[in-house]
Amino acid sequence: MSHAELVTLLQAARMARRDRPDVPLALATLVAVEGSSYRQPGARVLCDAAQRVLAGAISGGCLEGDVAEHAAAVCASGTAQLLRYDLREDLETIWGFGTGCDGVAHVLLAPLADLAPLEAAVAAANARSRGLLLHHLDGPTAGTVQFVSAHAASDDPRLHAVRDIVHRTAAAWLDDTVPRHFATPVLPPPHLVIVGASRGAEAMARIAHSAGVAVTVVDHREHVLESLHLPQPVQRQTVTPDAAGTALAAGLLPTDARTAFALCTHKYEHDAAWLRAALTTETPYIGLLGSRQRAARLLDTVGVHATPDATRVYAPIGLDIGAESPEEIALATVAEVQAVLNTRTGGPLRERRMPLHTRSATPSLPSVPTDAACSIERAGD
Repeated sequence: MSHAELVTLLQAARMARRDRPDVPLALATLVAVEGSSYRQPGARVLCDAAQRVLAGAISGGCLEGDVAEHAAAVCASGTAQLLRYDLREDLETIWGFGTGCDGVAHVLLAPLADLAPLEAAVAAANARSRGLLLHHLDGPTAGTVQFVSAHAASDDPRLHAVRDIVHRTAAAWLDDTVPRHFATPVLPPPHLVIVGASRGAEAMARIAHSAGVAVTVVDHREHVLESLHLPQPVQRQTVTPDAAGTALAAGLLPTDARTAFALCTHKYEHDAAWLRAALTTETPYIGLLGSRQRAARLLDTVGVHATPDATRVYAPIGLDIGAESPEEIALATVAEVQAVLNTRTGGPLRERRMPLHTRSATPSLPSVPTDAACSIERAGD
């Protein structure tokens, strides 16, 4: 589940608590998939005891309603259930699902009595920190969720089992622990820093924002920055090129491995100053607007030509989609940023020979009928 989806889910839970405080909530989490599935483990949907779907998605829209129908019983009993959906059958005939998938989905449905873990997860991600949401699968706390920060995971010897997965991007099972846990990573949202206020920056900011990417547009001309038509959450930052390094060192802009820079100032000396500054950060992506020849000169100017640092520089900027207009270049750039942050090549999926999604091994789970639910086994049962 992306950061944007988690924020939407939390906002929906807050609103439900405010508007319908007497209606209990339930959280459904896709915890395992066998075969293919529209969503991957870690996807969530928020329901309530009135069988309403409030936010999130665990499928292409075919399973949420059925999951919500179980929410009333789960909220009434206070006991988590594990739902199993076999999508390999002709579900259009049997259930009217028509999923188009070819796999088995295991969904943990549990009462959501406490929003604190979700609040903590969103707060940590917004602070550009990492952590895990741990779902308890066994014992008296079965079905509950807990947030563990990356700091705690590295310092607390009791959390040794999660140390190795706190920096992953895919969900994982901790089935060698007692009780068992299902862990989903909490990561800072991707952040795109666009240097240079222009029509192209406007288009890039709109597209990135719509994809759930945090955006900051930077320029040394405050009046030009203020004239841009940007989505409301997009930040504007006035920084002169000669103060680029100082601004990054002072934390005025994000500099971690979930940050990308697009240098689009149209001025050689300005791009050189920002390139030099960006190369001191952890960013895996620095896009340069312009030709290969211009990029090669810039790399020579900052002294990183033919060095490992040069591999973080993408020029000409964007994926090869035949982009010409500012809007097309913006689309190509945001797609390239997404690919790099997810360590993908950005090529056509039909040519990919590896699995489409990174997924941990599916553990041994209770086998129940497609239309049924079973309470999670508790220790001693």
